[in-house]
Amino acid sequence: MKLLSLKWVARGVNGWESPLLEFGHRTTSLHAPNGSGKTPVVQAIPFCLGFDTKFQNDIVERCQAVVLTIAHGEEVYAICRELGDFHVTVEGDEDRKLEFLSEGDLSKALFEAFGLPMPALVGTNRRMARPYLSTVLPIFYVRQVGGYDDPYRAPGNFIADQFVEMVRLVFGLSPKRSYTAQRDLLTARDELDAMQRKIVFQQKVVADMSASGDDMPLMREQLAQRAATLNARLVAMRESVDVAGAANDALLELLHDEEERIRGLRRERANLQAREHGIDSIRAEIEGEIRTLSLNEESKRAFESFFDVCGRPDCGLFESSAVSYAKNLMYLKDQIKDLEANVERTDMQLSLLDARVIAETTERDILAAKVRQRESQGTTAELVSAVQSLTRELLETEQRRAALEQLDEEKRKYIRLDAERSRIQDRIAMLSNHGRSDLEFNALRRTLQALTVKWMDALNTPNASRIVEIDLEFKFRFGGQLIDVFNGSTRSRLVLAIHAALFEYYLQDASRPFRFLILDTPKQQELASEDLARYLGYLQLVCDKYGGQIVISSTEYRHAIAEPDREWRPTYPGEKRLMYLGRASEMHS
Repeated sequence: MKLLSLKWVARGVNGWESPLLEFGHRTTSLHAPNGSGKTPVVQAIPFCLGFDTKFQNDIVERCQAVVLTIAHGEEVYAICRELGDFHVTVEGDEDRKLEFLSEGDLSKALFEAFGLPMPALVGTNRRMARPYLSTVLPIFYVRQVGGYDDPYRAPGNFIADQFVEMVRLVFGLSPKRSYTAQRDLLTARDELDAMQRKIVFQQKVVADMSASGDDMPLMREQLAQRAATLNARLVAMRESVDVAGAANDALLELLHDEEERIRGLRRERANLQAREHGIDSIRAEIEGEIRTLSLNEESKRAFESFFDVCGRPDCGLFESSAVSYAKNLMYLKDQIKDLEANVERTDMQLSLLDARVIAETTERDILAAKVRQRESQGTTAELVSAVQSLTRELLETEQRRAALEQLDEEKRKYIRLDAERSRIQDRIAMLSNHGRSDLEFNALRRTLQALTVKWMDALNTPNASRIVEIDLEFKFRFGGQLIDVFNGSTRSRLVLAIHAALFEYYLQDASRPFRFLILDTPKQQELASEDLARYLGYLQLVCDKYGGQIVISSTEYRHAIAEPDREWRPTYPGEKRLMYLGRASEMHS
């Protein structure tokens, strides 16, 4: 956006107006005594772009409107804003005319014309808020009142972290706190809570199923071999010539296998009991440590009661001890909870093992009885008995294998849920990210740090460290000190240095729309003329290189102007001095 001209329109025949004030190609300077109306003329530029500006009553009574003409790309726009209620008309090429009755609508149209996004941000009231041109302009407009006290002074702050959000916006970076991202963050956190509940339930399912059987790979292999052996025995019995002998052998083998299984279950039960005793021992040791910690804490409290040990209530002698005590106690109690869960799981496994031992013993007794009775039974009865036993054993084996397969599926489900939880946590981390992993934003901060030092030197800034840091909230620190601790000349120079650094880096991308920097009457009582001249001279070099404009108003310092720059001087008679606004019939040539 290039500034072309500014024109004040009179209210009635006796109203005040201005001549058509054309901006310089690079520099526009207003130089006149105090009271000549420099500030209203400068304020009219952001005023036409939606800035909330309060003019004095005599100006509101005598001036109808202000017209700012700008160029952006191939388009030329005449923006006319009336004084009083918000009413703006924008005329473009080909006699197109648009009317706006609110700052939001005007900003939306100009943002679109300038190719800028209008993101949904988080407001200070936690509701959605959109940026306006008046929230962006303080980066390029240093106003007279308050503008030299802070690097960013907007007419209103209704967006959370407004300065950093506007810097990110004008430099084409994603918002720090997008409203949609905040909404998505809340949704993701709800999803995480629901997923956590699912995972806890799935953990219990897996734990219960694991407690009901051995799911080690060796057991799976043994069950597969057992099923194959039982099938082979059934086939052999069916194909055997000596049916009675095959049936007898099958019953004896089943009886032998049953005895082995019972012995294995009893060994497993003994191991679990030993493990439970070990857990009890560990638990007793941990409880002993907790008691020791408690005694030490009581001793510490007793020591604290003695004035000669800790004479002041805020001495902090035992402060680190208290913190350490709390951490250690929490850790030990967590260990106790884990042990209790292990004991509960072991008790469940013992109960299941006892039930299996009883069932297997009953089955063994049945098989033993069948073996003893085989001499009194016929061949057919013996065969039927053997087949029934083999079939039942095979069915139980297959059921155990099916249970382990179901356990595998439940474990896979747990893994899927855990992976989904990780994805949700990653999304929350991304949505919660406030610039920590924003490489472009970090690069911007580093560049601006170096440029700020350059402009501090240009202004001969005293009493401020050149170790400049910019944090994630876009707060500047000089040797670790915020700008708030500086006063007078140093503070004004720091503000000017920051604006120049932002402006220089911003101009380096020719596609960015705001190509001007407005400085409304720097505090010249705090700024030597030679320092201001050097600063403006460097700014002009930046404008020459990257295509920018500067507007400067001043009372004491008069900037040297040469073509194609412009100097605006007051041309209307006043009671004590020439004025920038006046009646058309009284304008001096």
